[in-house]
Amino acid sequence: MAETTNIVLIAGGTGFVGEAVRNAIRDSGRQVRLLVRSRDDAERMQELGFETAFGDSLDPQSLYAAMDGVDSVVNLVAIIKESGDATFERINFQGTANLVNAARQASVARLVQMSALGADNLPAFPYHHTKWRAENYVKDHIPEWTIIRPSIIFGPSSSDEVQFASQLADLVSSAPVIPLPGGGTARFQPIHTADVGGAFTAALTDDKYIGQTLEIGGPEVLTYAGMIDAIAEASHVNKPKIPVPVPLIRFGVRLLAPLPGVEAPVTAEQLDMLQLDNTTANNAAPELLGYAPKPFRGNLDFLKDYL
Repeated sequence: MAETTNIVLIAGGTGFVGEAVRNAIRDSGRQVRLLVRSRDDAERMQELGFETAFGDSLDPQSLYAAMDGVDSVVNLVAIIKESGDATFERINFQGTANLVNAARQASVARLVQMSALGADNLPAFPYHHTKWRAENYVKDHIPEWTIIRPSIIFGPSSSDEVQFASQLADLVSSAPVIPLPGGGTARFQPIHTADVGGAFTAALTDDKYIGQTLEIGGPEVLTYAGMIDAIAEASHVNKPKIPVPVPLIRFGVRLLAPLPGVEAPVTAEQLDMLQLDNTTANNAAPELLGYAPKPFRGNLDFLKDYL
């Protein structure tokens, strides 16, 4: 490997969360290299002034050249919904392991890993379980690691990647009656993309965060129903809400699953995840940012782009 420089390699830096993280890290004075899988992505990112390297976290051999000259890695690659061979096991865990192995081979000691609130040894919840296993792989193989566990992330983006808030906005605008799974009591602590970008930058640049697992969220704890209300208000929509038992929704998902060309609005795994609170009592965001993160309510103007 060539002599290290001030280069940060970001895997997953072309999507919704990646946009905020790559911009914040570059604004801090670091040189950012983005791992890209297509020529279109490479050209789009280069036009924005970013260096790019072709590679795929599922193709270990493609990662080694991307590591040349790198002194730290930020891994944002993950999925929240399985599709075909894009499984939680392959993307969330094995993709992380491949990136970590390439970093080790290139003698890159510093890695900041995006995990998720609720990541734990929970085999019944494959998303959280693979996130937890990925965390442990990073801790076991990288000398200077930091884990960041955000709650759900919201905010504007030039990417067409779907986010949770835009899914809810679509539901609010299109459904004649808004269903509330399980009564809408699941709790969240949504955090703005700009604050996520700032948190990753602080964690990457301040050595005191090495060896720490940092949970981050916004200043508000909102139920699912509360988020629906905030989005409906921001979208100037007034529709009735109706609590729907999760088993009934799960039955509907099973009915839709075998139908060709029909995709259920929610997966069985996502319904399961609504059983788990997505909040933290140890919010590191204010310390990382040096200011209070943005609240969900009052920062939803970007949803007009999705309606």
